[in-house]
Amino acid sequence: MPSPRSARTVVIATTLAALLAACQSAPVTLLADPNAILAAAATTTASATAVHVDVSGDGRLGLDALGTGVVTPIDLRGSTAAADLDLAGRATRATFALPGLLGLGGEIVAVQDVVYLKTTLTGPKYRATPAGPAGASPAPSAGSPLKGLADLLARTDLQPTKGADASCAGGTCYTITIALTAAELGSLGTGVRLPANLPIQVPDLANAGIDLTLHVDQATTRLSDVHAVVHLGAVGEPSVDLTFTKWNEPPSIAAPPADQVEPAG
Repeated sequence: MPSPRSARTVVIATTLAALLAACQSAPVTLLADPNAILAAAATTTASATAVHVDVSGDGRLGLDALGTGVVTPIDLRGSTAAADLDLAGRATRATFALPGLLGLGGEIVAVQDVVYLKTTLTGPKYRATPAGPAGASPAPSAGSPLKGLADLLARTDLQPTKGADASCAGGTCYTITIALTAAELGSLGTGVRLPANLPIQVPDLANAGIDLTLHVDQATTRLSDVHAVVHLGAVGEPSVDLTFTKWNEPPSIAAPPADQVEPAG
């Protein structure tokens, strides 16, 4: 007959074993079909309530930086941006720096259907612009900043290719590559309308092609990062890296104080 001490030891050991078993996460069911991986990522992207995105650029890009019709090659090395997206509250705060473009930098805050833009070329105060077109309600056009991405991931006609698994911020990621033609790129809706008072001309993507490499976290099927190479012909072939973190962690975003906004008119 076991002693009281040995009986207590057995009970404690059994309890600890049960607790450890309960704490272990369920095994991940790995996906082999690249379309199934993208479909799962589309679901987590479309249902997200918040995310943080870090962006870095490289390569060269021809821009009409001064609006004179003269295209100047811009070195995108060192270009960065960071954005907090409150998708549930429909608010965004982003900063950007383009050292190769006259040292351009700035901040964008979008809240309550108004976009506030401040740059090193426009002065120390924000300039406010409605998010929608003039004379129309801005709410429908504001959309979700991730709408175009979710729509892309949900498509089944893009012939994605699954590559080798890769290490990523969340652990291990699927690797998916996609080559987008100009027609496929043009058919994507982004749900985002850029402010009309940007101090530089945005390149026309109507004839662009993009090669995408996406990493999708195997445990959560959330996007971890995206590498994009944009083929713009004579305009350039820049590359962009996006890293997604803080999924569903809502940021605190508010409109700038009134004394930091340029008066209308």
